[in-house]
Amino acid sequence: MTRNITTNHRRRDDLNDYWFEKIAVESKTAEEIRAHTVPENLTPVAKTLALLDSQSDIQRLAGIRSVPSIVISYPVEGSQQILPKFKAIIEQTVDSEEHVVGAEAIVLMIQQQALSYSDFMSCFSQMICGFLFPTTTNRFSTDFGGIWCQALCNTIDAFPSSTLFTSLLDLIFNRILHGSYVRDRLAIILAKLSYRLPSQAVENRLLPVFKNFINDTNADIRALACEKLPILAQSLESDKVSTLILPLLVILSKDENLTVRQTCLESLLILHNELNEPKWNEQVREMITSLVKFGLSSRTSTFLTSIAVHLPEICHAFTIFNVNEASFIQEMFLRLTQEKNIPACRLACAKHFTSVVDYLDHEQFTRELEDTFLRFCKDNDVNICSTMPSTIITLAKLYCNKNEKNDVSIIWNGFLMLLENTNHDVMFAIARHLLDIFKIFSRDKSEGFINGTICSTSAVPDPEIFVNSLLEYERRIFEMTLSWRSYILCLQAFVHLPCLLSSELIQTKILPRIFSRIFTRQVCVREVAVDSYVQSLRKIPRRSVRKNAFQKLKTDLLLNKSYQWRLMYIKVCRQILVHYSKRFFKENFLETVLSIGFDPVLNVRIQFIPLLIEIKSILRLPADRQSISRIETMMECFLASKTITLHDLANNGLLQLDQIRSYKPISVFSAHSSDDENDQNKENEEELLDELDSSSRRSSNKSNEQYAITKRLTDTTISNKPNPPVKSPRLSKPSSDEQHRRLSVTKQRRRQSLVDSTASRIPHQTTIKKNIKCMKTILKQKDE
Repeated sequence: MTRNITTNHRRRDDLNDYWFEKIAVESKTAEEIRAHTVPENLTPVAKTLALLDSQSDIQRLAGIRSVPSIVISYPVEGSQQILPKFKAIIEQTVDSEEHVVGAEAIVLMIQQQALSYSDFMSCFSQMICGFLFPTTTNRFSTDFGGIWCQALCNTIDAFPSSTLFTSLLDLIFNRILHGSYVRDRLAIILAKLSYRLPSQAVENRLLPVFKNFINDTNADIRALACEKLPILAQSLESDKVSTLILPLLVILSKDENLTVRQTCLESLLILHNELNEPKWNEQVREMITSLVKFGLSSRTSTFLTSIAVHLPEICHAFTIFNVNEASFIQEMFLRLTQEKNIPACRLACAKHFTSVVDYLDHEQFTRELEDTFLRFCKDNDVNICSTMPSTIITLAKLYCNKNEKNDVSIIWNGFLMLLENTNHDVMFAIARHLLDIFKIFSRDKSEGFINGTICSTSAVPDPEIFVNSLLEYERRIFEMTLSWRSYILCLQAFVHLPCLLSSELIQTKILPRIFSRIFTRQVCVREVAVDSYVQSLRKIPRRSVRKNAFQKLKTDLLLNKSYQWRLMYIKVCRQILVHYSKRFFKENFLETVLSIGFDPVLNVRIQFIPLLIEIKSILRLPADRQSISRIETMMECFLASKTITLHDLANNGLLQLDQIRSYKPISVFSAHSSDDENDQNKENEEELLDELDSSSRRSSNKSNEQYAITKRLTDTTISNKPNPPVKSPRLSKPSSDEQHRRLSVTKQRRRQSLVDSTASRIPHQTTIKKNIKCMKTILKQKDE
């Protein structure tokens, strides 16, 4: 029985039925291939000439790009053969890319001093002016004037500052007289030449041209001329700026075109320092005020945005003119902040909020400005909220110096609003400025120890609310984003929190969160979390808290079964060496750290060798003779290892150990004097921390005793219990509290000794026994 089987497969001859178009393949003839082939045995000059004569656009571009290097390497052949061919190609080509590459080549030759000013004028100046100011016949066919206008500006900047461009100026003026020209390009070129011309030439030759531009019928030309007037003013003498430039700005300030008036306002704000003369102050102020009012009434986005962007210049102009325009500035600023349909205007207002407040010089925020500031902090526009952290920093600097607590509280509330924002860009912006914000709001040096790090009270209002908001922000940026760089900045800022919060909040809220981040998967986060945790612990004035925290690090990291966490404990020890004194490390970590040398994992021992060198650098003879001997013995045992990596590291480590001087420096000019001074400061701070801890305990005991005495004195109730008999002090036994305290201290000491004795007990006893046997053998050889 036969079946009809339907298949979707096509035969090879059915490819023409497919929907896609066939790729057109053009085969080259032998003559065409030969015409596009450049022989390899040509000299660099001949090869460049061959590329320039090629009919291929790619090869011709390659030849144009190689012109500067050939002219620099072969100046004679380059000037006689390459440059004429290069100029002819640029004059004849209609490809805009070749014009761009050719302009870059000319600028590069001038920068490399391969083309002098005279050579440029004789070879390329006529060509460039022809492209800039074409005649009427070919003006509208193909125009490359924009490319060469920028190229000529770059060329003028590339020549040395001592070059005078009088001949170029003459050429430009002669070119203008013989044909129609483009006025906008002429304005740009003349403004660029004004830097390199004498003041008299600018006054006599350039200003008349710009006066003509100001009376032009085209508003764009008038605006461009107004934009270039401040550039011309920099080349004039200071006493002539007001007499020559200001009358032109007066004419432009009354122009009927909005763009011209906007440009006039910007030029006035640029020149307000040069126009600061008593007889012109009133006129300039009135011009600025009238232009701002005109811009506000125009309700155009560009004009309003320009006013908002130039708010600092407007305030500064009124300041140097000694004019009190506080009401006008405040009204103008509030008017700009209400433009909800112009985000760029409101963004500029948010950036320059501090400039306006500084000019108003209010003793405290007015109601309108306070509402505006808080509205910016919770704005729906992400860009505005992202720029507010930097605004908060500058605003806090302004009011923290004036000790305005009410205003500082308002700024702090705005910062709390920003912490509640869940947008990623806003959270990243806060992370970049978080450390600076903490530093601004931290307490003074007089309020605590070590720049205000030790205090029983917080330096910020509502510390509980702040800590909850901060921890929630830290959780969001850790869990909701993948920007570990931003989260690392957040963790690094946490180190400065003891300057803001009390030790109780640091101990109960901040330290547990940082400790939890030590065990994350991201290695970069672990290392920064370790650093932040160690530094934050140093600022806790309770010895028991620090001791328990370091003991927990030993238990969770050093005694962990995973070697990765034992590696992390090595990093903890390095941070201890950096941030704590030598005595603290030797008393609390030295014995435990040396047990890492018996670790069965090779990677742990490899990472342990650099730590041994750092430990040796803090040890001193004769007090630490035994520890130094143990370190050298351990390094020699590593040297006997069969692993090449461990052997090489131990070999280099022994050389570095020999170079470390372990005796105390005698001279005060020793290289160790600065390090010893820094270590002494750390030790003094740690001692002061212990004293603060003991004094706080004594004060708490005194307060408890005073409370008990006061309660007995004020207690008027009659007790029914008989009074206990009075006992002699000699026959009195220790109280139960005293006995309990002694027992707890004894148990704690036994527990500590037990932990220290078991700290070095790790698995793989065979490897440990081999290491111990190796060390004993080396010690025995030393004794013999």
